[in-house]
Amino acid sequence: MLLPGLYTFKIEFYRLLIEKHEESFFEKVYKGNTVTLLIAPHIQERNGMRQLFPCWDKPQLKATFNISIKHPRYYSTLSNMPIKFLIPVRDSFRTYFYNTPPISTFQVGVVMTEYQSIRINENVTLWCECSKERYLEFKFAQRIINNITLHLKSEFGGINIPKMDHIAIPKIRQDGISKWGLIFHTEANLIYDETLDPVMRKMEVARLIAPKIAYQWFSNLLSSDWWSNFWLHDALATMFGEEAVAKSFNNSEILDLFIIQNQYESLHLDSHFNMNPVEMTTLSDINSIFSFPRYMKVIIVLRMFRSAITDEVFRNNINIYVNRQTFSSIISYNFWSMKDELDERYNCNLPSNEFLTWIQYKHYPVVMWEQYKHREITKTISQSYNKTNYGEWLIPITLRELKLLFEDLKTCLKPNVNSIVYPTTSPLNELWMVNFQQAGYYRGKYDSRTLGDIVKYLNNTAGDYNIISVINRAKFIDDAFHLMINRQLDVSAFWNIAKLLSQETNFIVWYPMIKVFEYMSIIIPLSREEIKFIDIMEKFRKLLEKPLKTLGYEEHLMENDFAKCLRQEIVKWACILQDYQCEQSALRKLLQHFENPEINPLLPWWKHWTYCNGFVTAYSFTWLHIKDALFKGRNHTLLPFLTCFRYASSNMTSSLLLERFQEEGQQNITNIRSYINIFHSVIMKYSNTHDILEMIFKKLEIMKPEQINLLTALVDIINHVYSSKYLMKVNKINSNFLYTYEFSPSQVS
Repeated sequence: MLLPGLYTFKIEFYRLLIEKHEESFFEKVYKGNTVTLLIAPHIQERNGMRQLFPCWDKPQLKATFNISIKHPRYYSTLSNMPIKFLIPVRDSFRTYFYNTPPISTFQVGVVMTEYQSIRINENVTLWCECSKERYLEFKFAQRIINNITLHLKSEFGGINIPKMDHIAIPKIRQDGISKWGLIFHTEANLIYDETLDPVMRKMEVARLIAPKIAYQWFSNLLSSDWWSNFWLHDALATMFGEEAVAKSFNNSEILDLFIIQNQYESLHLDSHFNMNPVEMTTLSDINSIFSFPRYMKVIIVLRMFRSAITDEVFRNNINIYVNRQTFSSIISYNFWSMKDELDERYNCNLPSNEFLTWIQYKHYPVVMWEQYKHREITKTISQSYNKTNYGEWLIPITLRELKLLFEDLKTCLKPNVNSIVYPTTSPLNELWMVNFQQAGYYRGKYDSRTLGDIVKYLNNTAGDYNIISVINRAKFIDDAFHLMINRQLDVSAFWNIAKLLSQETNFIVWYPMIKVFEYMSIIIPLSREEIKFIDIMEKFRKLLEKPLKTLGYEEHLMENDFAKCLRQEIVKWACILQDYQCEQSALRKLLQHFENPEINPLLPWWKHWTYCNGFVTAYSFTWLHIKDALFKGRNHTLLPFLTCFRYASSNMTSSLLLERFQEEGQQNITNIRSYINIFHSVIMKYSNTHDILEMIFKKLEIMKPEQINLLTALVDIINHVYSSKYLMKVNKINSNFLYTYEFSPSQVS
């Protein structure tokens, strides 16, 4: 019988690993002649680690692990800690690792792989299928991994992570979850080729890598309520990862873009869904954590929290939180209950844990700034909210005066103070605007007079971001569109705001409007003949004219990456909106390229725009000439672009494309794939062109590839037809098909 006291419980356990419980902790990944084995519990599995060795798999219980693995000689073996030594055992090795610090069982992992290793620095290694031919594909990822790791080590110097192994694996199920010292990536997420990929791909790759590295400092912050705090650690890792990306590129605009993207996505989703973190009570509910990107909302709330308590206090408390909790099983520090109150300049007079309301109440508020006359001119700021949120928020707000350049006014709307009134000292000259800075999980709304004055001011200061930052300009446009579609802002007022973009060539300011184009593009195929739609199309085209003229169609070697990104978006939407100059420019580039591809090469990311938009207005003989050249040169990957031709007839589509293709090597696998792609492209482009669709209905059995059955072809048509008349025809063909094959009613159901 043990007397009360403190004891050390030591377990020595040996086990032969088999694939019996593969779904819980074992994953085998093949690629070519190489194989990688991942031995680590999926965090969604309740009993995953217990199937590997006896343990209490409560997340807050931490222990040190002394791991050794016996394995075939042709494997390299990795675990949470660096290798201590290897001992040969006949045709095998036994690899011994250094003891881990106190970690949760959910952090334990082992990898056995035949992949090659690339040493990035003394303690960081990339494992991948990276032969000499593919080495350059991972070169950018190596640089980003090194830069981000160095930055985060300087940020969290108090916690030492002895080594980091990055493992790049195709189609890995555990892509989102890493272990202490082990970081798993989907291989495609690390690949960037500057000769093939557009510049935005660099930022995408860096943004996928960075949070995983940052998560190494937050992954072991496990406590009894860890499941409820998963979103917090994920958001902190993403937040510090995004900042590290901007530092790595030495470009603060990248962080501005990430902030705008996070705000846009989260606020738009939060209008329709509950973006609050899931309340976890048992491990059986853990899958719900991974079902939705809820951490997006938390990132913005964290930035707002940082602004309210100052950056210095925020970072200091983060470091205290990480240092105290990483190796401890005791809850010693509540992240939200910081000793410091909110920045006194906001006059909130409330403790910082009041910020939890942002992740307890649904949706978000709208902050209204009004100026009105009642005896004297006064200004009022107030909050309104969706009735389904069951509460009111603590909102620290910064207001900026645009004309007289007064000092920023900091104020605070509280649950018991819904509005604040301010006297106006200079009513004819003052112009105030909500200053979102890097934070603000709410919409901004203005009275009509103030809104008009802000629009005039922005028109006169395009390109000058000292007073109104790119974040504020972008947020102004995004909020206006949201308020318009929710009938809280006149359509004419929105168009006046949108016109501001005709003078802008900043990609970040344009970002919300690009998302508006995407939103409106849903109705483009449905409403081309409607007067209202024609008017919208014309307004969009006018909006693009000046930026298109300023940016042009040619990329320049030394220009800003964001200028390249904006040009690609502007020309894409100009051609979608059938801008004549855009279509003619694409045709001119296409003809120049075909006449002399060596002198007039196409950058890979311009190929789709040039071919598809070039064919749109081409003459029939040009279309025929290029089609013959593509068939003759066996360049089948470009053939689907032929379907972009606006004036195609049923005869051209049938006899000059599909039938010709059927004659040429039907059994060749490349031809088969190309034929399937062309068939799909024809359906997608011409399902609403009367004579071509009629021809498809008549010759469907003959024209469809043998590898596609009739039902699949009909589903393809249904997905692209916008007429009830044609849908009835599809239904009739489908009924005949079912009758022909003599399906019984029970079989059909």
